[in-house]
Amino acid sequence: MSGHTVEEIRKETRTYLMVFGVLAVLTVVTVAVSYLKLSVGLAIMVALAIASVKGFLVAGFFMHLFSERKLVYSILLITVLFFGVLLWGPWHHWYNSLGTTTTRDAGAHSPAAAQPHDTPLPVAH
Repeated sequence: MSGHTVEEIRKETRTYLMVFGVLAVLTVVTVAVSYLKLSVGLAIMVALAIASVKGFLVAGFFMHLFSERKLVYSILLITVLFFGVLLWGPWHHWYNSLGTTTTRDAGAHSPAAAQPHDTPLPVAH
């Protein structure tokens, strides 16, 4: 048993139904706006504004981002730390390899190694 009272469950259900209603209305508004003769730029701005509000509602209520902030921020912090470690690895490898070339690598990129002395150079006509 989760320990929630009947009133808490009813309040939460009411909230979900209200958010669902707003999302349904915004969907109708999106379809209605598509029939307006708007310029392309304005149509994109209006569509993005409506989509942003709908995304905010879905993320905030249905994905519990408003009610479970401590858990969300904890997971976000772990994600940022993991991303930092993933970025640090290649950067560390690149930083350590600066200015350190082996003799074999240096010789392979020299013009003498690329073109033997007895082969004539091509001449453009």
